[in-house]
Amino acid sequence: MSIFSIVTVREGSEGLENKCMRKIDGKFVFEYTIEYSINLNSMIEEEVFTVVSSDSEIIREYCSENNICFLKRSPELASDIARIEDVIYDAYRKIGKDFGYISLLYGNIPIRYPEEFLKAYNFLVENKDYECVLSMQNVEKFNPAWMFKLNKNMLSAKKSEGYRRQDLKQLMIHDGHTILFRSKYFLEFMKTKSKQNIMYEAFGKKIKPILNDKLIIDIDTEKDLKLAEAVLKFRVLEEK
Repeated sequence: MSIFSIVTVREGSEGLENKCMRKIDGKFVFEYTIEYSINLNSMIEEEVFTVVSSDSEIIREYCSENNICFLKRSPELASDIARIEDVIYDAYRKIGKDFGYISLLYGNIPIRYPEEFLKAYNFLVENKDYECVLSMQNVEKFNPAWMFKLNKNMLSAKKSEGYRRQDLKQLMIHDGHTILFRSKYFLEFMKTKSKQNIMYEAFGKKIKPILNDKLIIDIDTEKDLKLAEAVLKFRVLEEK
């Protein structure tokens, strides 16, 4: 079944201003994600149809020059309070074509790994009782057991839950890289709007977490941008 691959990019941001329009090694941050989506076509037999949803004129021009499907996002869906499932639903309906799966790709994550997408895709093909796959990573050093409430005046007292990382309760977190889900479930959910305030409920009831230990950087700060630039440049050197 074909895949609706939506790249979401929004002008402005609460963190790093216009983070997706910043450049790394001469390319816009969003370019890396779009190219990744398009190149997935060479890895699987099914069609991967790439759509870019944005309110940016820069991105519209880029898509026009490169013959990529661009959908202008309304001001309501480009606001800080817009929900990502509403953005996906809007784009899917505008295309007016049926797809078996939907892949959500955030335009501010330039470092991508096709093999992680393949893991998710193959899992859903082989396991019909699951609606969604999310890429996850072990929390490791940033375990909540070692975190404090923000207080610049004084460090609050906190009961120790473990001195060594391996002694702590192991947790995982979504890294933003792969979100792949069945369109049938998603469309039914959006039509009924049976929300129960459960994380990722729009994508599935039975969700498979697939862990990885890749370097995935969700750019939201200047520090993130510099880290992503370093990793991408290192990748180029490795390929030589």
